[in-house]
Amino acid sequence: MFQKLVLSVVLFCALSVVSFFLIMKVIDFNEYKPKIQKIIKESTGYELTILGDIVLSLSPVGVSISDIEVSNPYYKEGIPFVKLGNFDVAVEIAPLFHKEVKVKHIALENLNVLIEKTKEGKYNFEMPASKKSEEKLKEEQTLSLSESDGIFPLVNVTQIKFSDANIEYKDEKNRKILNVEKINLNLNDINYDPSKNKLYSVILKANAKIGNVKYDALHAKDIEMAFDMKEAIANIESLRYTIFDTVINGSAKVDISGKLPKIVLKNKIVDLKLSQVSKYFLGSEIVNGTANGDCKLAFALGDMYTIKSTLNGTVQLTGEDIEVKGYDIDKILLAANNDKVAPERLNFAFLLTDSWDIYKGNNSILKQVNTKLDIGYSEVQLSDVAMSTAKNRVAFKGALQISEDKFLDVKVALLDTKGCPIFAQTILGSFLKPIAQHNEVAINAISSMALSLVKEPKTDEPAQAKIQNDTCIPFYEGLVKQP
Repeated sequence: MFQKLVLSVVLFCALSVVSFFLIMKVIDFNEYKPKIQKIIKESTGYELTILGDIVLSLSPVGVSISDIEVSNPYYKEGIPFVKLGNFDVAVEIAPLFHKEVKVKHIALENLNVLIEKTKEGKYNFEMPASKKSEEKLKEEQTLSLSESDGIFPLVNVTQIKFSDANIEYKDEKNRKILNVEKINLNLNDINYDPSKNKLYSVILKANAKIGNVKYDALHAKDIEMAFDMKEAIANIESLRYTIFDTVINGSAKVDISGKLPKIVLKNKIVDLKLSQVSKYFLGSEIVNGTANGDCKLAFALGDMYTIKSTLNGTVQLTGEDIEVKGYDIDKILLAANNDKVAPERLNFAFLLTDSWDIYKGNNSILKQVNTKLDIGYSEVQLSDVAMSTAKNRVAFKGALQISEDKFLDVKVALLDTKGCPIFAQTILGSFLKPIAQHNEVAINAISSMALSLVKEPKTDEPAQAKIQNDTCIPFYEGLVKQP
């Protein structure tokens, strides 16, 4: 008797499940597309368009929706700023009988997000202020009604997966474009702490791969990371990417608790390819060699002005035996010895403008180069920036204002053995059009030095020593030594 009872219960459950699946299979969910789109419109203000089909899957149990678009009706006639190729969700059946929703996974394929910032500083996803208030009020009313009706509690999600996602950011005012391509992101071990609010309540682990990040001519690729998130902070212990054809390893921290995400990067730099760095900053591969060092940077993620104005940290790079193609640096430094160039035209800004055509054709070797930058909210201090050739040493002091792309009283000096300036110049103006201010006393000194170099010295004393000043205040006392 007991066996028959058990068998009856099992058969009843089996028939119930089969009947449920058959009923769900017969239902045409596409009939509900207008209703779904209306709910999204009323609750958010955005227009949701489902161009594809809504399909039920039985193994696993879930729903698949294809070709989805989201647009802002108040921006450029509702041009979509989100396109989604396919959305899949799979749920567990048993918890549904207890009014619990447990999602096995959510998968988003071919997600394309377009973010535009207008010349007036508005974003394409922003709603009008009055409309936003109205929609927020409706949302609060809907939530209150839902709670009184006793709807399901917050959904528990085990895994969320993004495949081949792309993000494009356009700044119409600055005419800048940022592309993040081929994003593959897996969020696992997702837990929710109901005692905390918003993002602080989410705990998860994740790994991500990004194919390319492009901003104008700057290009990073093959980005890989693994991280965990807690208290709205993602700790990335393993970060790897390629930039300037150099593989960089490090760690990072991303704080998303505020209005703008805050990012902290710590990277070890090994064998940085300077040819690619010079190609980006100077427009050609005139520098050949490698450099080593590290960087620690923090900034708020936003448009480029936001990144530059919040950037702070340190960067240090050192290199030896670096080739400068097509320029004789020593000859340029002693330009007063050349009758084609008057002493007052000796201009260290050639390093930035690539304008000394008369010296093209000869190569140089920089025996030692050191670059230490201390960055404090868009102002870059040249803490220890110098280079040496086989004959000379040059140092830089001052600061750069990167948010405005200009020099802040940058001084450049050709040094003697004590680090005192033989010749000095001040560089002002913008990065694109640097302006050099000359020190007349220094010009006369370097002219004398250049003249002495072409005459037979009367003693074994180096010509450079003839103009040294024992009472001078050293301009530079950093890592780069006098040759």
